[in-house]
Amino acid sequence: MNKSITKYVLLLVLAIFLLWYLLPLYVVVMTSLKSPIEITQRTYLLPGLELRFENYVEAFKLSHMSIINSSIITGAATAISTFFGGLGGYFLSRFKWKISKPLFVLVVIGMFIPYQAVLIPLVQLMAATRLALTYAGLILSYVLLNVPMASTLMGTFFFGLPKELEESAEVDGASKVQIFFRIVSPVAAPAYVSTAIIIFTQIWNEFLIALTLSTPYTTPITVKLAEIKGSYVALYNLQMAAALISSLIPLTFFLVLQKYFIKGALAGALKG
Repeated sequence: MNKSITKYVLLLVLAIFLLWYLLPLYVVVMTSLKSPIEITQRTYLLPGLELRFENYVEAFKLSHMSIINSSIITGAATAISTFFGGLGGYFLSRFKWKISKPLFVLVVIGMFIPYQAVLIPLVQLMAATRLALTYAGLILSYVLLNVPMASTLMGTFFFGLPKELEESAEVDGASKVQIFFRIVSPVAAPAYVSTAIIIFTQIWNEFLIALTLSTPYTTPITVKLAEIKGSYVALYNLQMAAALISSLIPLTFFLVLQKYFIKGALAGALKG
């Protein structure tokens, strides 16, 4: 009897937490289907008298170019960061040089440095290289800021890989480069996917650097969402509709690769 009561209490607590977690999403959906007048009434939890699905059409017209910009910037930066993160992680986990440990510490420190702390020197660097206000400047900025995280995540996975795989390949005459690309990288595919999903989501949702280094022609979706609301009339319905539309890209990216993400997340635990 006590076990049954404990079970029901646990389920009730989980249900409360689930509702609390889904409440903001519910408010976003309800707001996206209302008119501006209904929003001013502040009945956030109640649906509107008439569901305005045309808000999504209007929001898509306003945001589709920014969604394309974010897809280009985020996709390129994620691919480059994950690739160099794999190289860096493999170096940190396998090459036992004197510089390896200090370099690993610096990489970890770089992973925890907030974007605000490096914003000014980053803008100066982009201006000096004439990459400011371009796709290339945004992509390079995100690569510089996310390679430390990618290296740390990939290095953690490589630490768990058995060295016998590489040693047998060395006996057969394979070089370090061949071992990495032909032996290690295929085995580390789940870790690459896990790292890519984390970085993709982080870059897609980033606002500060996107606001600083973008132009009207390269505006990412996070900046566009702030603009859609308007300056004089708060069009929260269009803003919420555009937010839901833009969330489909990272959501689809995760759903397509989720099984590999789970494998990569559990790889270290299973090896341990």
